Amino acid sequence: MRILIPVFFLSMLLSMTAQSVGKDIVIGKSFNLESKILNENREVFIALPSNYNRNINTYPIIVVLDAEYLFEITNSIVKIKTSRNEMLESIIVGIPNNTGKRYDMAMRLSNDKGQFFFGDYEGKSTTYLSFLKEELFPFLEKKYRINSHKTIIGMSPTFGPVLEAFWNQPDLFSGYIILAAELSLRTSSGQTIAEKLINSIQDPMHPEASIYIGKASDDLKRRPEEEEKSFFNLNQKLDSIANPKINYKIEILKNENHYGMAISGIEHGLETIHPPEIWQVPYRSFWNSKNPANKLKLFYDKISDTYGFEILPLEDSFYASQTLIGMIRRLKRLGKTKEANGVLKLSLEYYPNSKELKKLSSENH
Repeated sequence: MRILIPVFFLSMLLSMTAQSVGKDIVIGKSFNLESKILNENREVFIALPSNYNRNINTYPIIVVLDAEYLFEITNSIVKIKTSRNEMLESIIVGIPNNTGKRYDMAMRLSNDKGQFFFGDYEGKSTTYLSFLKEELFPFLEKKYRINSHKTIIGMSPTFGPVLEAFWNQPDLFSGYIILAAELSLRTSSGQTIAEKLINSIQDPMHPEASIYIGKASDDLKRRPEEEEKSFFNLNQKLDSIANPKINYKIEILKNENHYGMAISGIEHGLETIHPPEIWQVPYRSFWNSKNPANKLKLFYDKISDTYGFEILPLEDSFYASQTLIGMIRRLKRLGKTKEANGVLKLSLEYYPNSKELKKLSSENH
């Protein structure tokens, strides 16, 4: 007994300690990538969709610069919007500034006298874009199932590579989100950022793309006349000569400050890239149709054709009713067993590794 009692209390202590510590909440992981272009070791964050291992399809990626600040925000917004069938499920890729060189991502700018400036920083936005294109993307393509649809998010001053890509390498990304924009600054060409944006957005040869440009109203205090005028003129000129291939939204966010605007800006940017008129999934019409599986398939085939790759309906989410599993269960409750089985069969084609769908299938036999 003198041996058993201490062992008993030790096990109780360990159990209580484990309960108090709990489990880690993990949203992704990080890895290091040795970059010859940047001549440094870059840390990279990555978060996969929750159903990544339950299917065999490919995913878009969203590249988040300033990832130490914007990675978790972006991942949370994407998670909420995808669970509501409002956008593509995506792999989130973050580039944190672990080397302390955030301002190196800025563009080379010039002042009114034609002199180049950006404080004491180099302004190597084109170099960082080369890092993404020639080193990071090939690495991701080998390791993960990614497709051609890529979005990039940058916030002053890290929107430098975002603009460089939109202007000079427009085939690299499909979506661009620019936060805390500075449209009245002059680029090394002598044009302002706003003037270069007008030329690119109105260019009939520019590939199809979506671009969001946002600025906090509080930021207007630094250059109130120049910035507000630049935003107004840019919208006015684009409204008069619209390019149907470029979907855009350019706005000043009222009652927002420089970094606080990131939440609204990312949300509005994702809505610009994934327009609500496309992402209105009519699940009620599916439930009430004679062949729900066929209606569902036709709808998602159409969206897939729009984006150029296969897009799957959601298997499940906390908003369960407008998902495949939610649809199967609802049809069963309505007494539509045949229709439910049709959706289940289609669902297993979409998600062949889903344990939950296999469980539902076994319950039918």
